[in-house]
Amino acid sequence: MDQTLASLLQEKRRMIVQELTRAVRERAGPSYARMPEEELAPRMERLLEAWQRSLEEGNPAILEEFTRRVVRERVQERYGVEEIQGVITLLRECLLPLVETTYRENPEILWKHWQAVEDLAHRSRLWVAQVYWEAYEEQMELQKRTLSELSTPVIKVYENVLVLPLVGAIDTERAKRIMEELLLGITRHQAELVIIDITGVPVVDTAVANHLIQTIKAARLLGARSILVGISGEVAQALVHLQIDLSGVVTRSNLQAGIEYALEQMGLEIAPRLPVESQEEATPEE
Repeated sequence: MDQTLASLLQEKRRMIVQELTRAVRERAGPSYARMPEEELAPRMERLLEAWQRSLEEGNPAILEEFTRRVVRERVQERYGVEEIQGVITLLRECLLPLVETTYRENPEILWKHWQAVEDLAHRSRLWVAQVYWEAYEEQMELQKRTLSELSTPVIKVYENVLVLPLVGAIDTERAKRIMEELLLGITRHQAELVIIDITGVPVVDTAVANHLIQTIKAARLLGARSILVGISGEVAQALVHLQIDLSGVVTRSNLQAGIEYALEQMGLEIAPRLPVESQEEATPEE
């Protein structure tokens, strides 16, 4: 069959989009898994269309422009670079068997189109990585001034109990400051329990998770146990997807639950205050 790869993509577009949509929802990562199929399928169709146009015109710049625009959108939506690149990998996995089945009787054309798919997949992954980190660095630069002005307060909420509320993105430099402030606070207050609240951390990726684990380990060396609170459903899914082991870390849903747990470990509890009348009745008469 003497058929261009672009026309094959057009002819099999519906089938490819359906297969790709299903694969992306199942395997690309938590962000795509949460997306409704009716929203994800049009995105996959636009991706396939960009590949088709690039092949038709013999111009990889068409796909590069599309990729750059989409990656910046996904960065704004807080998708991980692994997830975005995963879509390219899954599209490649959809197309190569189709090429092989279609052109198995014509090895020369089969090899030509196979190489075309591999070439565009390779280029696309490189563009994704490049644009993702460009956009990410731009965001970090915008936040850097604000974040540098944000202190990392270590708050004493009870005898031997500290709270470390974290807000904003966490990079390596800030993670170092957080650890230093926490260790100083533990030493200064002779703390036994530290509540680390990540409610205000927008993205928890592998790097952030590792920073948190290292901070918890450092606190443990000073004799302080850590309680991690504020893990949202999205963050929990991301941590599972990244295979981050938190089995040795106490976690609670929010700061209130964390404080209650900390007090419980000290044999204390938060109880309603007795009415004045009850206090007078409970006071023995002279």
